[in-house]
Amino acid sequence: MDPEQPSTEPPSPPAPQRTLITSRAETQAAVLRTIEAATRRVLCLHSDLSIFDLSRTEVVDLLAKFLLAHRSARARLLVDDSIWLDTRAARLRALQHRFPLALEMRVASLDDPVGDDAMMIADDATVLNMQPTPQARGDLWLNNKPHAQPLIAAFGRRWEAASHNLPVVPLGLG
Repeated sequence: MDPEQPSTEPPSPPAPQRTLITSRAETQAAVLRTIEAATRRVLCLHSDLSIFDLSRTEVVDLLAKFLLAHRSARARLLVDDSIWLDTRAARLRALQHRFPLALEMRVASLDDPVGDDAMMIADDATVLNMQPTPQARGDLWLNNKPHAQPLIAAFGRRWEAASHNLPVVPLGLG
């Protein structure tokens, strides 16, 4: 093949990468990296979302930038208990007020609760999974569609079974 001729082969996709998460600081960095990897969709589930600390200023700013970057960008957050969202996530709730159709929050169905699952999924190839193992608190997978697909399907099943979206403004305060 002549090196001066442009290649007709499509570029190969990036290789999957796995990073172990062993500390709270690494968890916070992984949350930012996951949101940065997203172009159209962020899915997040945890019993109350506190493990991801989504109300930190830098996370809220990055989510706002993500939601503004494309008109079809969506963030969906699924919890078992909304108390943390109502009492400790004022910045995140303010962002929901700013983007009521793009930032959706729901409480999972009692028939299919979130339970011990804790993950954040960006688009269809990046997964931050906070399932503790003997070696780590969790792991971050980049560029791994086969790993993400069943998790996206499970999230979708739980999302559809969940109750309606949480109100943007708590009842009685609007």
